[in-house]
Amino acid sequence: MAFAEQTSEAKEGGLLAVFDALYVINLPNRGDRRREFQAQLGRIGLSLDHPRVRLFAAIRPEDKGGFPDIGSRGCFMSHLGVMTEAAAEGLGAVIVCEDDLDFSRDFVARMATILPALERLPWDIAYAGFQTVPPGEPVEGHPDIRAVAPDHPIVCMHFMFYRAPALTALTAYLNRMLARPSGDPAGGPMHVDGALSRFRADHPELRTLVVVPALGHQRPSRTDIHALAWFDRAPLVRDVVTKLRRLRARLRALAGC
Repeated sequence: MAFAEQTSEAKEGGLLAVFDALYVINLPNRGDRRREFQAQLGRIGLSLDHPRVRLFAAIRPEDKGGFPDIGSRGCFMSHLGVMTEAAAEGLGAVIVCEDDLDFSRDFVARMATILPALERLPWDIAYAGFQTVPPGEPVEGHPDIRAVAPDHPIVCMHFMFYRAPALTALTAYLNRMLARPSGDPAGGPMHVDGALSRFRADHPELRTLVVVPALGHQRPSRTDIHALAWFDRAPLVRDVVTKLRRLRARLRALAGC
């Protein structure tokens, strides 16, 4: 269903009233993150059983293949896999979440005004989560939505919105990166957030928006990207650290961060 054709459904409310799918990138062996994200979906009236919520099996390569490490290659390939599937199916607009995403406390209330704006505004890529707030002015007076210059890099891709033109162009662009050697001046294997920033700079005709404050944050969790620290490898200590991370996430949510 094309994004522009969903106005009547949007009036019923809900995150997926105006998106064709919500993808969750999750390694099959990370059942802990699936359970935690299921709880996050429950907070906003969704679940992994919703027909438009898609659990995408994250890719864990055998080697780094020119990337900084195995984890960054797997992250790149996983995001590319989602984009490839969505573009091949002709989806008009999709949400892509990493499985360590926590929705903001005020998510539902803010989305009530942000969703109609996203329907109305021209855009191709929207960041709903990021590491630092990118500069930009509110779009058409909407206090939560800013337009970002195409050459301004943005770190993190844990919560993204895409429309079809960006999905099609990104799929081709990232595949060309994979075919080049590391360090190639035209852009070779790299962290996927860097690749997206480079893509945006090379495609100034595509419009990028950011939602400020962010609609979601990365939950403290055992990494799948880098080598594990000693406290994530020791079974008993790992369990204590996991509980402390969950407590930290709850405290951050209570503080509205």
